[in-house]
Amino acid sequence: MLKIPLFPIYERVKRFLKTIDGKNEAELKSMWQSILDLKGTPQDPADWQNPDEWIIGRLHGKDKDLAKEIWEKSGKIVNPRHIAGIQFLMNGYKLIESINGIYKLTDKGRIFISSKENSIVREVDTEEGCVYILYLVSLNNDSSRKAFLQDWQNYLLENSNYRKESIIKDSLRRRLVNLCARGYLRREGKFYQINEAGKKYLSSFDNNLFIAKESIDVNESLELTNQIEIYIKKQKEILKNKLKDMHSYAFENLIKDLLEEIGYYDVRVTSATNDKGVDVTGIIENGITSVKEVVQVKKSSSNIQRGVLDSLRGSLHRFDAVKGTIITTSDFSKGAKDAAFEKGAAPITLINGDKLIELLVEHNVAVKKKQITTFTIDSDFFNSKPTEEEIE
Repeated sequence: MLKIPLFPIYERVKRFLKTIDGKNEAELKSMWQSILDLKGTPQDPADWQNPDEWIIGRLHGKDKDLAKEIWEKSGKIVNPRHIAGIQFLMNGYKLIESINGIYKLTDKGRIFISSKENSIVREVDTEEGCVYILYLVSLNNDSSRKAFLQDWQNYLLENSNYRKESIIKDSLRRRLVNLCARGYLRREGKFYQINEAGKKYLSSFDNNLFIAKESIDVNESLELTNQIEIYIKKQKEILKNKLKDMHSYAFENLIKDLLEEIGYYDVRVTSATNDKGVDVTGIIENGITSVKEVVQVKKSSSNIQRGVLDSLRGSLHRFDAVKGTIITTSDFSKGAKDAAFEKGAAPITLINGDKLIELLVEHNVAVKKKQITTFTIDSDFFNSKPTEEEIE
């Protein structure tokens, strides 16, 4: 049964445990309560992003000393304001205990912090649905959270007391963040992919631990995922080559189509004779305001240099635009990347060839998506036995 809300990143748990081992339980509770009492107001909300500032400015005495120690000894990755999830996990799985008012790591706690993969980590991963999520991503590779949500919700109905939609979504998000931080999944934009480390870790679990109703072998599903990945990678390479071979005007119109699918309106390809470095213009809704944007597209085999960015930035006022975007089939130099969000200058978004491919696929431009349907055996159907009344 899942029992950890606010599911944390394991590395933060491990560093927190090492820091409080040997500390006074009452002092930790006092620090935590002092922080909870500092809620701020709607007119003046408390900002907890920079512990170097708020620990010194808001806490005092032992509360300040302990918070500072947690922050600094953790390598500044454990924000003392955000340790609720860590406390849920360390208490829920008995990783630490209080002996005469002093925190001491338990045997389970020492095992948990000892390595990336161990028996206690595997126990938590199994109980908290992390292994099941790895399995879902393996079946729906290169997909957004939405693709896993229904199966995750069904899983929670049987393995937790979570019923509220917002809690279900948050529990999925936090576990995906955990798995990405541990190097089992990678995230590109809003899409998740299982990598080789994740596949290896997933295949080390018994199917019955996390596939309650599906008669499918994990290794078979991983092999299917691998074949799909190979096919998708090949299609992306073909698409990239076709983009490079396109006529420049056709390429500009392709970007126009993409922008319209993303949500821009009044999108126009500029005149080739007087474009001032701008190829496409469009308007996008940003909150309650409309923002005009200029776009320069570059079919190129070499990295785009900073001069191109500076030139586009200098053209914004000619089109009454407040921001710009450069889209290329190649990539950008370090100088261009550094200057894209230069302080005090208009922002310039950089879209390289790989990101362009992802956007085209996501918004179904220049591609045709195919739905692959598979099925698994409903074991419950075959395991169910007729009642005596049904036999009679």
